[in-house]
Amino acid sequence: MNNKRYLIIPQNWLGDIIMTQCLIKKIHKEEPLSKIDLLVSKNFSPIVKRMPEVNNVIESYSKHKRFPLINIIKKGLNLQSRYDESIILSRSFKSSLIPFISKIPIRTGELGELRFFLINNIVSFKKEERRISALRYSSMFKNKDPEIQEQLYPQLNKNESNLQSIIAKHKININNKIISIAPGAAFGISKMWPVKKFIKLADKIETMANTQFLILGSSKEEMIGEQISTNRKNFINLCGQTSLDDLVDILHLSTYCISNDSGIMHVAAATKTKVIALFGSTSPLFTPPLSTNSQVIYKDIKCSPCFQKTCKYNHYDCMNNIHEDEVITYLK
Repeated sequence: MNNKRYLIIPQNWLGDIIMTQCLIKKIHKEEPLSKIDLLVSKNFSPIVKRMPEVNNVIESYSKHKRFPLINIIKKGLNLQSRYDESIILSRSFKSSLIPFISKIPIRTGELGELRFFLINNIVSFKKEERRISALRYSSMFKNKDPEIQEQLYPQLNKNESNLQSIIAKHKININNKIISIAPGAAFGISKMWPVKKFIKLADKIETMANTQFLILGSSKEEMIGEQISTNRKNFINLCGQTSLDDLVDILHLSTYCISNDSGIMHVAAATKTKVIALFGSTSPLFTPPLSTNSQVIYKDIKCSPCFQKTCKYNHYDCMNNIHEDEVITYLK
């Protein structure tokens, strides 16, 4: 049977949703007639709609851990008899309730927290296998993959009309080379290259001829963007001024994206821009930018990766040891 109906429930983080496309593309490649729907929070819906293999986006809760039981029941009842299999990438109890209530015959996932009666097609991974996120996701379908094939790398469509609106609204000079800079990371400061380092980088690259620099991020990074872009005529601070739709198209326009290990890094990789990824407390072996155009800068110091939000030694050497000249080396 190659015309099955799948409901995929990804992790509720931007980067994980991008990496979920490896699974989506694997299903689409092996079963091109099958229909694939995704259940995601409303704020991530624009990203999923840029994935050409996705048939339909079903919106759920908008914030982490805020989805009342009554809403789960309603959503589950509304989806009854619509799917042959659900693949649940999150290990939470809540994420597996909707497929159970929806009476989806095959419910694939890891056991996770108290899910032994909710998951009936259990997939198990060794500890090291679990940390390679994209590989773990793609391995939820049929068989475990030894590695992520290039043909399964995420790829987001461009909206040319929206891009032209962005260019006009923010007065972006498309005759220049566009370099995007993403200084934030939702996970925590241990994944963020220090602002003073970004400022030193800006000092050195602002004189690059025929180049415009766009600072990208949410409203939380607005002040960081101001610190980097102030008094630099070829820098535009777009932090807090763009939607996820806009972000995709800006990154399609960019020649380079300099980014911490963040959701924006994964979006950039999926637009095939050249990514310069800065890793600190996390490992590029586990959540790399999935692109042939990527360069990773990572200081493999003794305490890294620790996967902690803050540095228990309070030195943040994994990020502080990255020099701005290393970044510039890749801006060719």
